[in-house]
Amino acid sequence: MTDGSRFDDRVVRVVAAIALLGLVARLLLLGDRIAHFDEARVAWWTHHFAASGQFHYRYIIHGPFIQHVDRALFGLLGATDFSSRLPVAVVGGLLPLVALWFRHRLSETEVGALALLLAANPILLYYSRFMRSTLLVAAFCFVAFAAFVRWYDGFGVRYFHLGLVALGLGFAAKENAIVYVLCWLGAGALVLHHKMYRHRGADSGSAWLASAARSTRRRLVGPDWSRLRFSVAHLAGGVVLFGLVVLFFYAPREGVTSAGALAITPDHPNYQQVVDTCRQTGLWSSLAAGDIGSLFQCTELTIQRGYGYWFGGSSETTVTTYVERLGKFISTSARYAGPLLALALAGFLIEQYATDDTRHLVVGVAYWGAASVVGYPLGTDIWAAWIIVNALVPLALPAAVGLGYILDAGRDALADEDRVSVGLVAVLLVLVGGVMLSTGISAVYLNPTEPDNELVQFAQPEQDMRPAVAETLERAGASDGPDALFYGGSDFVDMDEQATRTPACINWFRTLPWAWYLSPNGVDVTCANDTGTLPEEMPPVVVAQAECTLDRNVECRERPAALEVDSRLSERIPADYERQGFLHRSTGGSYFDGMVVFYESET
Repeated sequence: MTDGSRFDDRVVRVVAAIALLGLVARLLLLGDRIAHFDEARVAWWTHHFAASGQFHYRYIIHGPFIQHVDRALFGLLGATDFSSRLPVAVVGGLLPLVALWFRHRLSETEVGALALLLAANPILLYYSRFMRSTLLVAAFCFVAFAAFVRWYDGFGVRYFHLGLVALGLGFAAKENAIVYVLCWLGAGALVLHHKMYRHRGADSGSAWLASAARSTRRRLVGPDWSRLRFSVAHLAGGVVLFGLVVLFFYAPREGVTSAGALAITPDHPNYQQVVDTCRQTGLWSSLAAGDIGSLFQCTELTIQRGYGYWFGGSSETTVTTYVERLGKFISTSARYAGPLLALALAGFLIEQYATDDTRHLVVGVAYWGAASVVGYPLGTDIWAAWIIVNALVPLALPAAVGLGYILDAGRDALADEDRVSVGLVAVLLVLVGGVMLSTGISAVYLNPTEPDNELVQFAQPEQDMRPAVAETLERAGASDGPDALFYGGSDFVDMDEQATRTPACINWFRTLPWAWYLSPNGVDVTCANDTGTLPEEMPPVVVAQAECTLDRNVECRERPAALEVDSRLSERIPADYERQGFLHRSTGGSYFDGMVVFYESET
């Protein structure tokens, strides 16, 4: 099969222009939003990797792809919110280009529509500007799927290898890449059932299946088995490519420092030997020494530990929590991706019931997206709108069919001078475009941390934290003593001298994203808890835990500037210190709850 002469350079130019605009939209003010808890955690570990050279797969922060890429970017651009989010923004911005790989299966209108939906959907845009791997795994797996389709359709075995490389990047980005493969298998089984049921050109479904099997056999092994060696060689080569990609990203650098990262328990007969070996095993050192066995073993043990955690543990999801999360999934999708969902449903119905020659690609991808809608609320451990990305990327394809149908109908009506139909199509297009544009501008640029923005996950600080961070960084190294004092209870500061993360005296998890901003910028931090001794002279910056929390006092949300701290600290703050209060978590929650009062010396 070929792309067909009906496609000209104009389609390529249109898709390229859409991708360029999508990339600009993702880079615009990319570093402006204050870092989310998850962003800060991954960014801190990436900076640690860049500074120390030590890395191993930590499953709690998901796949290692972004850590390796950001390590290089931090060396070039510095450790900032902009540079940390840049890989996701670039991948999200270039994703619409994959529409061109479907141009032999879709009309030119549908190709442009697919590119537009991938570029402009507000949810995809928001999480393309977020240092998290959900968009990355969705993009890489969608690219892999498109490559496999082109290989299947006869565009050359190179697409088979490209697909496996892209799939390897998907696995390196996030563990749920395996769910994409399962969705493909499930959707493929349904498509196979459709074909057997209709069995066009055959006497029965079983006769059609036998014919398809013979055709596949001829393609892979040839009528006289002459192609078998060729097929086996390419299969083996593709598996090796996939494995090398996964190995490169997951392999430790300069050892596995935590025995807990390995899928091995102390009752193992060689436990200590394995742990000691892995502590000294790194990708480049192992390759130089020719110790491939230890490299494979230690990498496999970290992967096994991580995947065992994410897929092997018992789920705490109940029927009640599943229904609640599914409801949030649907309501948030409807609010921020309503046009895409409606168009996807329309595209599926049109393709399945209103055409003489159903394109099973469209139907199968619709099944894939529908399975993601139902499945991801079941598999997630906490609610976060970023899981919707996994459904929207595949659903963009049937949605493109729906949008293409509207555009073609409008073009036909215009040619026939059917003013009523032209008017209806124009209204639909204005409605779809207006909703996407207004929702995207509001959620992505104007209110990216506001509690009423349903794309904001509860561990996101409000944007008022940004000036406090900027002022803290300006004070770094400006005085002979500490640059900043963190003050509060045990859920805010941690006086444990054995802490390994920096700054050591803050409660690292509950105060994120502070650690991400402090450590890479060399801010000298001291701490005092609510029962300890305060310093004789206050540092130029004081960051204090507020006395009230969202769970205990709803007024704290309404009056962050009036937040109070305990009297011991407030009596010691000099009169010339400026004061600012802000919500440390935009929407509250239990573990991540808390508010902060920030003081800065005017001198």
